Amino acid sequence: SRFSAEAASSRDFQILQPSCPSLATFLLNFYPSVSLPRPRFAMFASATRKRGAQAVVRASRSASRRGRFSGGAAAAAAAAASIAASAVVKVSRPLESVSCQSQDEPKKGKRRADRKMGETLVLGLTGSIGMGKSTVSQWLQDMGVPVEDADASVHRLYAPGGAAVEPVRALFGDSVMTPEGGISRPELTKHVVGAANSENLRKLEKVVFPLVDQARVEFVETAIKRGEPLVVLDIPLLLERKGEAICDKVLVVSAPADVQRERVLAREGWTKEKFEAILEKQVPDAIKRQKADVVIDTAQTFDQTRAAVKDFVDICRKQVENERARPPVARL
Repeated sequence: SRFSAEAASSRDFQILQPSCPSLATFLLNFYPSVSLPRPRFAMFASATRKRGAQAVVRASRSASRRGRFSGGAAAAAAAAASIAASAVVKVSRPLESVSCQSQDEPKKGKRRADRKMGETLVLGLTGSIGMGKSTVSQWLQDMGVPVEDADASVHRLYAPGGAAVEPVRALFGDSVMTPEGGISRPELTKHVVGAANSENLRKLEKVVFPLVDQARVEFVETAIKRGEPLVVLDIPLLLERKGEAICDKVLVVSAPADVQRERVLAREGWTKEKFEAILEKQVPDAIKRQKADVVIDTAQTFDQTRAAVKDFVDICRKQVENERARPPVARL
């Protein structure tokens, strides 16, 4: 079918930025029926970087005339080239705070493998202590995005009648119970914090983590049934527990180390030693940034940071909208 780069740019391909590991990956993801060999994809990506979008458009049209590509391949190449030429304009506002990883950077880890075209996008939100994750999570909820908060899920499990109450009571006794019949987190902390209690912590995690995971699965399944375009899993230990495998994209909130330290030590009851002890248990921020699909710099002003978050939400929603509008592609 006839397909112009301009039409593709306006209809199907605004989802490219800010999450764009490589042109080749993009084409493979969104044009699975294209029969172009992978070496030629790499050649196209190189051409886009070195010679500019016009060179790729010319190459794609020429190759199409010579019969080297299927119609879909030529269309995809032309559309991607058009996007490459205009991407800076389209994301000029959040460029300072949204990171595109290059194909030469470390692998980001597995992503959800069973997502169907047009299905709900699952976004994993994480970040080290003091990076502003809770603020970004609240903004996402304000924007109408359903958010499953891992900490809130634990609170529900520890509340009177919660699924974790009796198993935790069996582990640590009545001393961890509240008068209302829930779990007292301050009392529980005495049993699981510190090197001497590391075995207790492992026992607690074996009880709580499967319950949190089950609540998360139910949350995503419900969102898919409702037809939500985007949901967020707010998980502090997302990367520590290899949770990126249940997500389609990973968003990491980050800030310079001095800003992070200043924020945390300004909290009541926090000391340098406590802060450093928490950091030792978390994946370093630099590695989180490498594993992310998108990095939000929360050291900017609130308005700038919120704008970057909104732009990314709009891109995700547009991706799903375009996928749902696109007719099924027949596979040969």
